[in-house]
Amino acid sequence: MAVAGAAAEGVGRAAGVGGGVEPLPQLQKWRIAVEEEIDLREYVEVLIRYWRWIVGLALVAAVTAFIVSLLLPPTYEASAVVIITQPRYQMQFDPRFEAVEEWTPAYKAFPTLAASDGVLQSVLETYTPSPEAHIEEWTLGTLSGMVEATSEGDPSLVVLKVRSRSSEDAAAIANVWADRFATLGNSIYGETAEDVAFFEGQVVQAEQALNEADAALIEFQARNQASIVNAQLKSCRQTQADYLADQRTIAYIVQDIQGLRDQLAQRPGDRPTSLADDLTALFLQVKAFNAQAAAPIQLQINSAESLSNKSLAEQIVFLDDLVNILQAKSSEIDERLAELEPQILALQEQLQEINTESDRLARARDLARETYMALARKLEEARIAAQEENRVLQVGSYAAVPEEPVSPRKLLNTAVAGTLGLMLGVFGVFAVEWWRGEEETGGQGDRER
Repeated sequence: MAVAGAAAEGVGRAAGVGGGVEPLPQLQKWRIAVEEEIDLREYVEVLIRYWRWIVGLALVAAVTAFIVSLLLPPTYEASAVVIITQPRYQMQFDPRFEAVEEWTPAYKAFPTLAASDGVLQSVLETYTPSPEAHIEEWTLGTLSGMVEATSEGDPSLVVLKVRSRSSEDAAAIANVWADRFATLGNSIYGETAEDVAFFEGQVVQAEQALNEADAALIEFQARNQASIVNAQLKSCRQTQADYLADQRTIAYIVQDIQGLRDQLAQRPGDRPTSLADDLTALFLQVKAFNAQAAAPIQLQINSAESLSNKSLAEQIVFLDDLVNILQAKSSEIDERLAELEPQILALQEQLQEINTESDRLARARDLARETYMALARKLEEARIAAQEENRVLQVGSYAAVPEEPVSPRKLLNTAVAGTLGLMLGVFGVFAVEWWRGEEETGGQGDRER
């Protein structure tokens, strides 16, 4: 290809010098086509010429890799499987402790939790490797380099893999790891003995609070005077109602007396009163007396003559005296009502304080009882759940002692090394051939000059 390009350039220069004109378009196209042409025979000839070097380099690399694989110590891998399950049922003894209807596990968090420092640290404290594992320092960093937690494409599974130079240690570490991981996961996502202990402490405190509330309510009832105060208040209210009724009756009688007086004042004062006037005055007097008496008074009249033989002026004076007596009585009732009002207000206040304290103590007792019953039910629920065998995390399969090592893979290492050696040999001979071609082209150019 280089020779064809040089020939094309020579022809172009010759055409430009001899004719004094630019190269023809057809010549340019021919030159480009010659330069783009690839001759595979040159590459094949190079490979045939150096095939011994290529094959030799591949064999050396393969043999070296095989010998190194034989010298490397074997490494065993053991795998344990932890299954993520959902609870078959959810207990709910008390509706105030609402259970989750649809429980969705955090699948992505479980592999990370399995490889966390807390889980691995518990494995370190639980298991001690044997001398066959050739572990110089049993530390968290060493264990982290030996383990791997994956889901293997199924989020409901966590595969725990452990690699070690001892097959027994690899299986034992994987099994201990699975147990510790399942225990920690169930303590986070399920009911545990710690939850039972927590609710037991809460129940003890709630029972103590309930006993104190009951004692406070009993002590209050021993000094509760609500019925006494209520009876006193009813008596005062009844007295007040009676006074108001008497006062209203007196007002009506005064109005009637005033009407009769006005009627008598229209007549001559020296005339005697008639039987009707005497009866009306007597009726009003009796009515006024009945307003103050416990039993009504009844009169029986046998004669149609005048009862009092009074003149109209004397009857008017009598009526005025009766009005004054009734007004004095009304004023006395006002004073008694004024004295009775603060008593009623004080009794109402005292009764309200007693009722308020009673309600407060009753509410405290009811709340303490409800709290105690709810926690007692939750405690029983936690105890049953803690004894349930169906946990969120369960060890689905413990690791068996591996029989064959997973590394080094002698055949694979040998094949890979041979392939790399072959590729390196091919690239090497092409590089040598290119270098030699450049040197020959440079020497020929010097001879032409």
